Formats: sequence, C-alpha cells, structure tokens
Amino acid sequence: MALCGDDHPKLIARINRIEGQIRGLKKMVEENQDCMQVLKQIAAAGGALRSLGAIILEDHLKGCVANAIRNQDHESELIAEVVDIFNKFSK
Repeated sequence: MALCGDDHPKLIARINRIEGQIRGLKKMVEENQDCMQVLKQIAAAGGALRSLGAIILEDHLKGCVANAIRNQDHESELIAEVVDIFNKFSK
C-alpha cells in the first residue's frame, strides 16, 4: 500500500521544515542555550510532527479507507488500523 494523497511535494516541504527545526534544536543543545528556549523548540517540532501526521491521516481516510469501504475490500482491517493509529495520536 502506498502513501495516499497526491500532494507529496507539500508533505516533503513540511518534513524539510521539521528537519530544520530538529537541526536547530541540536544546535541549541550543542551551544548550551537556555532551557526554556530549547523546550519551546521541542514543542514547536512536536506540533509540526503532529500536524504532518494529521494531514497524512486525513489523506489516508479520504483515500485508502474510503476506497476500501466503497469496494468492501478489507475495510474492517483498515478501520481497525485507523482506530489504532488515532489512539496513538491522541496520547
């Protein structure tokens, strides 16, 4: 099964921004910067990852899951997977 959605360049752009945030975080630690500034960067990176996950989850629901339900093809299995991943996101 491939990645749902067709705007992969937009996803890659988001991942590149997250990668930049993580590199910035590493630099902040290497430079022994203020704890609060490091924690803010960690929170920002975490938020960016959650947003990326939400976009991919939405594409999966609109693509793979919707098609499986329409075609009655392993829809119960996919719904169980979505519930599992949703529970991981909600922690």
